[in-house]
Amino acid sequence: MADDMFFTKDGRALRRGRRISPRTETCRPCLLSVADDPETQFPGVVMDMSPYGMRVRMIEAFPQGAIVTVQMMRDEEYAVPLSDPVQATVARVVPDDTGFMDHGVRILQKVARRAEARPVRPRKETQAAPARTTRMYTMDVTLGERRRGRSGR
Repeated sequence: MADDMFFTKDGRALRRGRRISPRTETCRPCLLSVADDPETQFPGVVMDMSPYGMRVRMIEAFPQGAIVTVQMMRDEEYAVPLSDPVQATVARVVPDDTGFMDHGVRILQKVARRAEARPVRPRKETQAAPARTTRMYTMDVTLGERRRGRSGR
């Protein structure tokens, strides 16, 4: 797998693969359609995927650089969609040993736009409630009226 570590050609250094993030192996049915003809859909199987791309195995071959829509399906009859379709670009097409075509597709990342900030209105200064005047009471309380001390009186 291209995510693994490998030795350089001279055999002196160990290097990591060039992927942005490692791919997760899956075996998920999907339908692919070319952006020019969205009505015609071709069945395929997603072999592995990452947030940035996936490898799709199918019988047909799409041209390199074609913009496709990938719809992952929940069932093998291609009847129930699993999620929203994603737009992707075919990065490479490699024939498989079994006669299928492996398509490396790069998912087109949608640019998230920041919502326009609403103007901040200054809060109206509310007049503070007038401070209540407090009255201080002094109270002189002696409990039990007994004296305690050395004299014992």
